[in-house]
Amino acid sequence: MNFKSLYFSFVQALVAVIFLSLCSTSSLSAQPEQFSRAQQLAGSGQHGEAEAVLESLIATHPDHLPALLLRAHNYSWSGQHRRAIEAFGAILQEHPGEVDALVGLGYAYNWSGDGRQAIEAFGSAIELEPGNTDARKGLGYAYLETRDAKAAVMAFEILSSEFPDAPEYAIALGKARLMAGRSNAAIQAFEQALAIAPANAEAQQLLGAARTQASSLELDVWGGHSNVENDSRTGLRLLQALYRINSRYSLFARFDNTLSLDNLDFVNRNANASSLWGGMLAGWNGRLATRLEYGLRFFPERNTQQQLRLEQVFYIHNGLSARLGGWAAYSSDFPTEWYGYAGLYIPLSSFLALEPSYYYGQDGFNSVNQQRAVLAAKLMLPGGPEFTLGGFAGKADLGIEGVPDEIAGGYLMVLAPFNNRLSGQLAVNYEKGNFATATVVAAGLKLRLRK
Repeated sequence: MNFKSLYFSFVQALVAVIFLSLCSTSSLSAQPEQFSRAQQLAGSGQHGEAEAVLESLIATHPDHLPALLLRAHNYSWSGQHRRAIEAFGAILQEHPGEVDALVGLGYAYNWSGDGRQAIEAFGSAIELEPGNTDARKGLGYAYLETRDAKAAVMAFEILSSEFPDAPEYAIALGKARLMAGRSNAAIQAFEQALAIAPANAEAQQLLGAARTQASSLELDVWGGHSNVENDSRTGLRLLQALYRINSRYSLFARFDNTLSLDNLDFVNRNANASSLWGGMLAGWNGRLATRLEYGLRFFPERNTQQQLRLEQVFYIHNGLSARLGGWAAYSSDFPTEWYGYAGLYIPLSSFLALEPSYYYGQDGFNSVNQQRAVLAAKLMLPGGPEFTLGGFAGKADLGIEGVPDEIAGGYLMVLAPFNNRLSGQLAVNYEKGNFATATVVAAGLKLRLRK
């Protein structure tokens, strides 16, 4: 090889090195820009866009740990908990002592409903870094998930004392105390949170729930006026007493006179068809609650009718719940009537929720199948007032000429606390039924006696 060819080979190699160096520099300069962009997208809730940027960045730099961690966190924040668990697990295989990955894994497990695995992950993070606040907070929430009230109270009492200006820890402490059945102590925690952040809607809502649990006895009385077609009737509608044994179990008794006031036949004859009920409410755990009732209905010219109602509530996640239930009434001289129903409670925010439900059953008076779809919106304002506005539409397969099968209507219910013990209640209902149109206006009082 002569000098000239050697020179050209050297120049070509030098150009290649410079080109590769420029490409590497360009890639390195793009890396922090991509990562910063992904952080902004993830932080603003644009999780799909953040995932796309991170996938591109990781394809170019597969060992970039901050990007791997952010992608795993982004999976959690977007509700992809299984993918988050797998992503954090992969990071921990390569970096066994990575505390951020352990903490992220704990939150992913907890948000997926696996509190026990979350406790293990948070515990490992705390062993490596005892002062890690995110891990200690996550451990407290995992105790809440597993309903270990005592451990949750201890965790959040320490955090609340260390960070007295953080309403989050006061709210979590109140939740733990409620779970432990310490309603009065929970009230103090929620009031502390509201002293820090007076407009915090979650603390306001939970304070109302704590005041309810703090009452060992609740008394309700309702009266009202019913206008059914061209007739009307005014009188006592309902009396109820509820005794709360503890935070999980309650017993109640009820006198119900609504059929006497709202049924066209009984209004026309000025007759009564009242009911006596007894029942229990059981919150078995954080996922399941049961309502069971048995009642007797007394008719003026018929045998006493026995009634049974059962409802199961399934608490799913973050306030979302489903309910399934049924009611049946039977006697020896009248056809059995019944209905079953299913519904959801869908929280849209800390103060607004939707309640869709569907009913299907058989009417004892006409022995025909009926169905009804209901949609209600519930608004819970700061300070305790609650408003429920709903509408319904349905159908009864009557097959009677000149009588419509369709029914429809709407209702409004209001609960307005006057103080910690006494609340006012108001209900307005309009129904265009198969045989009559009825308008009901009722008012009541609720008295809570504290322990």
